[in-house]
Amino acid sequence: MQTDGQKALPKLAFVAWAGIAAILIYLSWGHIVSRSGWDPDDQLRMVQLRDFLSGQGWFDTTQYRLNAPEGGPMHWSRLIELPLALAVLSATPLFGQAGAEMVAGTLIPLLCFGLVAYMLGRIALHLGGPVAGTLAVVMTMVSPAISMQLRPMRIDHHGWQLVCAALALWTLFWAASRKAGICMGLALAVWMHISLEGAPLSAAFFALLGWRWAVSGEDGTRLGYTVGTFLLTSLALFFGTQQAGMAAANYCDTISPAHIQAICAASIVVLPAAFALRRNRVSRLAALAAAGVAAIAILLWQAPICGKGAFSTMDPVVRDYWYIRVSEGMPVWHQKWATALSLLGVPIAGAVSLLFLGRSIDGDKKADYAGLALLLVYSALLAILVFRTISVATLIAVPLVAIGITRLFAHYKAATKPLHRVGLVAVMILLLMPGVFIAQAVRLVSVKASVQASADEEAGAKRVQKCESVESVSALAKLEDANMVAPFDIGPSILLTTPHSVLASSHHRNEQGMRAHIDIYRLPPAQSRAIVQRRKVTHIVACPGEAEMKGYEKRNPDGLWAQLAKGKQPAWLEPLPDMGAGLKVWRVR
Repeated sequence: MQTDGQKALPKLAFVAWAGIAAILIYLSWGHIVSRSGWDPDDQLRMVQLRDFLSGQGWFDTTQYRLNAPEGGPMHWSRLIELPLALAVLSATPLFGQAGAEMVAGTLIPLLCFGLVAYMLGRIALHLGGPVAGTLAVVMTMVSPAISMQLRPMRIDHHGWQLVCAALALWTLFWAASRKAGICMGLALAVWMHISLEGAPLSAAFFALLGWRWAVSGEDGTRLGYTVGTFLLTSLALFFGTQQAGMAAANYCDTISPAHIQAICAASIVVLPAAFALRRNRVSRLAALAAAGVAAIAILLWQAPICGKGAFSTMDPVVRDYWYIRVSEGMPVWHQKWATALSLLGVPIAGAVSLLFLGRSIDGDKKADYAGLALLLVYSALLAILVFRTISVATLIAVPLVAIGITRLFAHYKAATKPLHRVGLVAVMILLLMPGVFIAQAVRLVSVKASVQASADEEAGAKRVQKCESVESVSALAKLEDANMVAPFDIGPSILLTTPHSVLASSHHRNEQGMRAHIDIYRLPPAQSRAIVQRRKVTHIVACPGEAEMKGYEKRNPDGLWAQLAKGKQPAWLEPLPDMGAGLKVWRVR
């Protein structure tokens, strides 16, 4: 039977969602109208969606305007494109193709946002009551680390990863073990199918369930149904999206035959053990260890290179010029420290809240809090090593922060001294929006030392931003059909707004195209010309001041781009008038 708080939460969540959604639509309107998303991944996802709706096969995710004519292989799942495709097909009769893409790109991320906020609200409601549930919904909506992945036109897979993470987390607090296991298994399988970035945290969820079963003495229903559902869903998604089935090549960046065999091996051990083994800690721990060893051994046997990481086979030049410069995939010490501290605010607040709650946690809920604490620590450590996972760490921290604020509010109501009450209000506001306060503190500390440098950098950044914008890049559509070399981050925008092809973008499966792209810019003009001719490149595009271009200029002063930047162009290139907001274009003679 639902309590009054449980009945009220959906209404409160909907009101908060509607208000924040309206604000986000207003703030994102330029991105919505241009259908450009927020980064090259969103842009290329829209291109992939259009190709799919135009008849490209379900099993064929190749982007044929990358590295033409062979095409650039993509590791993305069609699963993400299904809800977008359904929304576009439904809205096209009313709004036309362009309007339907706007509707789909706005609606789908915002629906995911609402789902995540509601699920986190239910967790906080279960642990801390109605006020905590409401606060968790609000905190989710105003958290930069979460909202940046769920705002309108953020159509890449990151938002769906958060939905899967929130669902898996929520099921930990369900009393119905069978239902919880089925839903968690489904969530983790979809998460890992969407992106193998979910593997470390999926392993943490399995480890937590295994620990509760082996050490805490829970029955095996939850663990068994989670593993069984995970196995069946993984098999269905793999064979449903992989035409070659088990004959497909093994990749380390997506679910491949080797991963399927590893999942099967672990499941074969855990499933009977979960339902048959008695409450014996040693035998249960031995079963879990055997499952883990079997999975790792088979994965390394079938795909030994995956033991070195998903990008271990990457061309060293591509790694050096591109991969290590993708800051979101790097550890926290590779980030701008002000941004990193700001986004780490909620996980830090979650840890502080957990320490504050301490002994006041009810005995029957200690296991729930312990699970949250373990997942928070693990996800925060993972975010320190791979910073783009910070959104999941924030998601796990939100219920803890909401409960902490609720307890502080109870102290506030009981306090009689004005100074004590003011202090409690300040702490509650700090916990509610920690990132904002950290950002302001950073500005106060650093502003005096770097005002002029920041102003110069901001002016240059604005010029580059205008140069790279879809409005600027769309001017290239005036050229005849072309096969271009353009900065990695501009490539998807060219595919989105023009009929042209580009040699490469910042998508690693197209490694050969990426290496040729880098070599054209960095090698001396004579060597660049040979690659241009071999790759049938017709135009070279650049955005002066863009980070990639500055890197070539600094590291390769005799390279083609460094020479072009100095106004020294080889005879085999013909300069064209600037296009867009300062795009430099040369036609290959």
